[in-house]
Amino acid sequence: MNRTRLRDIPAVADTGRRLAGAAAGSVLFCYGLVHLLVWPGAPTGTPGERYGWDGETQLLGWLPTWAVWTVGGILLTAAVLGHAVGGAGLAGLPIARRYRLTATGTGAAGSLALFAVTWPGLTPAPTEFSAGPVVSGLLLASVVATIWAQRHPPPASARQPDRSRRADARAGSKTGG
Repeated sequence: MNRTRLRDIPAVADTGRRLAGAAAGSVLFCYGLVHLLVWPGAPTGTPGERYGWDGETQLLGWLPTWAVWTVGGILLTAAVLGHAVGGAGLAGLPIARRYRLTATGTGAAGSLALFAVTWPGLTPAPTEFSAGPVVSGLLLASVVATIWAQRHPPPASARQPDRSRRADARAGSKTGG
């Protein structure tokens, strides 16, 4: 009895890949937009209190205020645009697909640098932003690992066997049994 699995139908597999890419791209795009909580900020729900950055920094405290805000703006732009282009590439936008790893890496690195610069000045409390550096660090690690794996593929003798065929299939058979 030869049962066809749903994932073996090319149209279904392609649709699943496209939907997964669109979902992952949307999540990455929204993560980029979340960085706008740092600057210009957003209301917290408590009257008179907002999420945001008050301009305080320990990392760049030796610079004049205008330079600190400029660096913060550049890092914010890199984080938001990097994640937006990376998300669009994952979702399947033709031009962005080519640069999705570079864009996502740039967004993650910009995000980590943004949190390093703004950390002590985040309001209402920096700990409310603590998931941001963790997610950005994981994204950056996954981008670096993916690029490394693409540039250093395993030798042909170490590759896993083709598991798309049934185990009882004969070597020369096209039907699998």
